Amino acid sequence: MPKSKPDPWHFARPELAQKYLQTFRVGLISAQALFAPRRMGKSEFLEQDLIPAAQKSGLLTAYLNLWDAREHPDGALVSALARATSPRGRSALIKKLKAPLKKVRASAKVSGVAEGSLEAELAEDPSIAGPALSELLRGFDRADRPLLLVLDEAQVLASPAHSELAHSLRAGLDVRKQTIKVVFAGSSESSSRRMFGRATGMSDLHSLPARNRLGEELGLGKAAPPDTPKNALRRLQKDELVVKLEYGQYQIQDEGFV
Repeated sequence: MPKSKPDPWHFARPELAQKYLQTFRVGLISAQALFAPRRMGKSEFLEQDLIPAAQKSGLLTAYLNLWDAREHPDGALVSALARATSPRGRSALIKKLKAPLKKVRASAKVSGVAEGSLEAELAEDPSIAGPALSELLRGFDRADRPLLLVLDEAQVLASPAHSELAHSLRAGLDVRKQTIKVVFAGSSESSSRRMFGRATGMSDLHSLPARNRLGEELGLGKAAPPDTPKNALRRLQKDELVVKLEYGQYQIQDEGFV
């Protein structure tokens, strides 16, 4: 089969792709974020720069644009992870679930069909998605190569309708930081950060109780002036250390600080 011609309109960003991968190689973090408005080239960078570079470096890769799967993201996510495993891994998953996945069994011998059938079956029976996701994530504990999971338009999972899936995914990723690396991309930073970030405790930092606490910590003997948290938060947001969720409520972006 002849190789497809490179896209003449693609603005390659190999240095940026290597920067993301090098950050993972250092090992201090297991998840990174990429936020920008739609039609700014996020998906193109992820699919044509980052993922090929990750594959070349020896990583397993799984990509999912959640906007395209916003009605049934659970099945689409399981299917994307299944594609990153070997055919043997997919067969083991189907057997382990002990579910009547008739479509998958019937098409298992046809290359490329089993994954789509699995997704369709999961969409029809969402109760299977939780066990399937857990089982797939556990499978990467035994993989000989780490996985790079790229979730595009990740803010879809911030919807209340998908909160259970977001919780399951977060729990599964939290205990697999050595074997699964994640890039969350999206056009809504606050929604995506809220889904995967950690909550800071006293969230309204402009309130009088918060300023009283701040005044004590600073040794002022009284409540800190309103400008004190305001200016500090402005600097922290500029350095991308915290994100504003809504008026008066902020969240630390890097869970290592919590």
